[in-house]
Amino acid sequence: MKKEIGKGVLVGATIPILFVCFLYLLFYVFDKRINTEVLMSGILFGIGINALIVRKLFKEDKDYLGRGILIASFFYFLFWVIKFII
Repeated sequence: MKKEIGKGVLVGATIPILFVCFLYLLFYVFDKRINTEVLMSGILFGIGINALIVRKLFKEDKDYLGRGILIASFFYFLFWVIKFII
């Protein structure tokens, strides 16, 4: 089993960013303004996608890659709490 925690952190950081970019693109195409509630939900949905990927990776015995994604998800959640809740 290779220790791919760094690769997992990169993958875990990229997925929510790509989802939020997709939301921005979708709102841009329909000439709408994106508000804070949609942005908050988009980040949480991206973290949820990370959780599904982590579950799949743990079933395939790719624990270190999954741990890296969990680390990135944890930092996104901390960012979300600090930015939107506090």
